[in-house]
Amino acid sequence: MQQTSDIQVREKGFSVLFKELGEVDALRFLSQITHEKKDYMKLQDELFKGMDVDEIYTMAKKHQKRTGR
Repeated sequence: MQQTSDIQVREKGFSVLFKELGEVDALRFLSQITHEKKDYMKLQDELFKGMDVDEIYTMAKKHQKRTGR
């Protein structure tokens, strides 16, 4: 019996995930198991503490110009 390589196992796993869940849900699933769980609402509150919507918008526009995204 031939042993399956790690690459073959990954390829088969991705194939099954994408077939069964579709691209979007497969990527959502992978992000859940590969990233640490974070409280994004708490993080948002900390990042934008004391800022109003106009300040956040200005900051976002500066970031967009700097990074191109």
